Amino acid sequence: MAQSFWSFWRCRRGNFAIITALASPVLLLGMGGVVNYSLAFSARSDLQAAADAAALGAARELYLANTKPELLQQAVEAMVGANLGADADSVQTRVSLGNPSEGTAANVRVLSQVTVTLSKKIDAALPMPLFAEKFGDLAVTAVARVAGGGRICMIALAEDGNKVVNMSGNAKILAESCAVYSDSVAKSGVAVSQRAYLSSELTCSAGGYTGSELNYDPLPLTDCPAVKDPLVSRVAAVPSRCDYDKLSIKGENKDLYGGVFCGDTKITGGSHVVMRPGTYVFWDGKLRVDQKSTLTGDGVSLVFLGKKAGLEIKNDTEIALSASQSGAMAGILLYADRDSNKTRKFKIESSNARKMVGTIYLPNDKLTIGGDKDGDGTCDPDPLTGVTEGLLGCKAEVGDYSEWTAIVADQVEVTSGAKLVLNTDYDGSTVPVPAGIGPVGRNIALVK
Repeated sequence: MAQSFWSFWRCRRGNFAIITALASPVLLLGMGGVVNYSLAFSARSDLQAAADAAALGAARELYLANTKPELLQQAVEAMVGANLGADADSVQTRVSLGNPSEGTAANVRVLSQVTVTLSKKIDAALPMPLFAEKFGDLAVTAVARVAGGGRICMIALAEDGNKVVNMSGNAKILAESCAVYSDSVAKSGVAVSQRAYLSSELTCSAGGYTGSELNYDPLPLTDCPAVKDPLVSRVAAVPSRCDYDKLSIKGENKDLYGGVFCGDTKITGGSHVVMRPGTYVFWDGKLRVDQKSTLTGDGVSLVFLGKKAGLEIKNDTEIALSASQSGAMAGILLYADRDSNKTRKFKIESSNARKMVGTIYLPNDKLTIGGDKDGDGTCDPDPLTGVTEGLLGCKAEVGDYSEWTAIVADQVEVTSGAKLVLNTDYDGSTVPVPAGIGPVGRNIALVK
């Protein structure tokens, strides 16, 4: 009997097929396990990476007070979408806020922790018993925590170069309940000269400063740690078509509605323009307001995209704007993309721009408040027309009627005659504070 068995075993004429048939279920099960495990591992890795990035980005949103859970949820969903692309449609996102010692209580006044949970159902590529039970429902969690206190209402992001915060003549910046930061390591990263005056809760320079005790209250701290761009996770959608092309409004009373404005947009000749709530995308062109025109609007976000984008608000105009209260640009009044490799011009010279509620975000560009660089009391000639506006003086009033205003720009300049007020009445505003320019000295890290 034994001899017959070994003869059968050693025979190669047909038993291979029998053995293969007997082993096939095991082989298929093993192959299915390898494929399915690989699929599950890859999906989990992608989910975890997206959750980590979203948690860190959301933690930056806690830099400013008054972050609302529903708006943070929208911001996180946008970050997850940016990381996962089309796969994000099948992912459920949950965001909770709180303090490490108080779980996830969203009503805690000072929040310091963000928990992002992503879940997704995946199907087996090959049949495998119990796959759905063990791997079909994936869920990952990332927890990011911030530490520190205080508020920052201005950040000049340029890492080198003198005068990245620059004030001259009798310019004023009044930021008495918040901090002004310069990331430049240059010896005069913050420069306040002549009779200019910078008053803040704290002025902090990664390098040094120029000016005397008469120019500051209090004197700046030096060698401060640089503050990272708090809104780096925010990305504006690139449009695919134009709603308006080289729009010109002259001597009209007109309502505008959100959309894509291509080429230069001009509001001139004493026009009175009201922006209805929405997002206004200025694509490869400037928005220019001049000649005693007025521009007003609540619930608006002005987005500037492309190399030719820019803003020019001349001295004899009146501006009153407040940022969107919901959506991807909630709390952001002015937004410029980071793709341009050339510094674009964003100038607010208005003698009355006292209502500018929201965040002005120009990460690669220079913001100029005022239009009297030579300090002679009259506005500098317009390089476009050669005309000098504001012949009776070149005063600029920006922000003092705003509940809050925050600025994140590559560089900030305030010229003679201009006064910039940065208020921080977050609780008194219906405009949510979006992100990262609040607490001084905060560290952000993943803790799970």
